[in-house]
Amino acid sequence: MKRRTQHDSHPEKKPQQGMTLIEVLIAMLVMTVGMGGLLALFMTAATSTNRNSKDTSATLLAQMVLEQISAQHPDSTATINLTDCAGNAWTVATAGGASPAGAGAAVDQNSASLSYGSIDQTQQYAAVSANYAMQYTDCDTNGHQTVYDVRWNVMTITANSTRLITVTARQNNVTSNQLGNARFAIPVTLRGIGAP
Repeated sequence: MKRRTQHDSHPEKKPQQGMTLIEVLIAMLVMTVGMGGLLALFMTAATSTNRNSKDTSATLLAQMVLEQISAQHPDSTATINLTDCAGNAWTVATAGGASPAGAGAAVDQNSASLSYGSIDQTQQYAAVSANYAMQYTDCDTNGHQTVYDVRWNVMTITANSTRLITVTARQNNVTSNQLGNARFAIPVTLRGIGAP
């Protein structure tokens, strides 16, 4: 019969080993890459939230102009006065023009274009008929101001009874009014039928 010794009942303990310097560096590298990815994600989310806020404001401006014009009788030539938060007074013309050009900002009449039937954003702001465009300033509670390029076209469909109102709005670029630059915003386009 074999005798048990104290040594047999307790297996030998291995000495504890820590992480080597290379393992620590690799772990830090993996963590840095992960944190960098999270930072990029947060930056993209903040930019997207800001852009969505500006798109919402552009939509509300386009809707305001559309409703103001729609509230007028189709054969009315009255104008509406608006004042933005910066104190700029804007005159909104409501008179319509004959189809297919209408009155006001130019309408894209190229049937192959993606913006066919919408306001032609390549038209220079200064070239839009008087009182059919405005650079409306919107202010937030922190005192920041954002300028929006708002344009509209009123097209008479049936004399004295029906007209098509097209309104676009987008955040105006502070460095350039050209399409396709870094701060380009796709215009919000709303259409409505005005009738008595």
